[in-house]
Amino acid sequence: MSLQILKNDIEAHDFKKIYYMCGEEAYLKHYYYNELRKSLYGEIFDHPDCMIREGKELTISELTDAISSYPMMSEKKAVIIIDLKASDAASVWLSSHAKELEDNIIIIIYQISESIDLKTTNGKQFKKIVSDNGLWVDIDPLDSQILRKWVMQQVKKRNRIIDTDCVNYLLSQTSNDMYSLLNEVEKLCSYCESVITKEAIDIITTKTIDAKTYELTDAIFDKNREKAFSVLKKLSEMRTNEVMIMASIYSAVTTVYKTKLLSVSGLSTSEMEKELGQKGFVLNKNIARANKIDRQCLEEMLRICAETDVSSKSTSADSEALLAELVSSLIILI
Repeated sequence: MSLQILKNDIEAHDFKKIYYMCGEEAYLKHYYYNELRKSLYGEIFDHPDCMIREGKELTISELTDAISSYPMMSEKKAVIIIDLKASDAASVWLSSHAKELEDNIIIIIYQISESIDLKTTNGKQFKKIVSDNGLWVDIDPLDSQILRKWVMQQVKKRNRIIDTDCVNYLLSQTSNDMYSLLNEVEKLCSYCESVITKEAIDIITTKTIDAKTYELTDAIFDKNREKAFSVLKKLSEMRTNEVMIMASIYSAVTTVYKTKLLSVSGLSTSEMEKELGQKGFVLNKNIARANKIDRQCLEEMLRICAETDVSSKSTSADSEALLAELVSSLIILI
């Protein structure tokens, strides 16, 4: 909701006195920070009515001098504070004087690597002061549906074609932060002349550890022992925790088991999407797996995963050996 309000303010050129911009999605955060600046000063980066300081360096005298002077070449005088901490002088000053800001002043707090701790009393009070006198904008990662649309738009802008299943596959294989995704899209669009395919995604993209564990579970369900142990070797080279890999395998088997139960119960694909929180490529893959393996086999796979999980928590457990045995046992069962 706060992000939509920020968009509206930018479009209407109707600004609040304070904007606090934080959140985990760095790409969107930087994008709207730039859009806010452009809405104020156009394409002029070093505008005389705009002062930029890091929170730890900004003194109270600098801040008060900036906000007490009138803008010379625009309607607003902006003070942009990068990475403000609750203990910084500017934060303490704003907590007491935010209400006194003139209408021709705008303060933008742009949190790149810092964030005010909202669990503390001071943090809660600071957020209330900002919210009462401006806008607190928490920009978190997009949900999967909006992220899919964004990827398709980026591909279309580069005169390439990608279908929904391939977008879902791309999202399952790579990091979902938007900077990383944009980099993967650019690589794919350079590699593919017209249509982006699953094969191109396999060849070109940089896979995350999560994607490698998906690759491992694919190999297990495909009974491809050579591929499974090749992926295990790569995960070891990436220094991936063995217990985490076991947990991923356990989760994958559990999901296929749930898919089996839902499929047998007669649920439609759309109903299964809601129950499992999966769509497109991922759901279709799990349905295919569930149809191929009988329920008794899946229950035995779950039992082996559960026993391995218990064994892995023993202080004397050899996690590497347990993981290898788990993979072998599951491949034999399927």
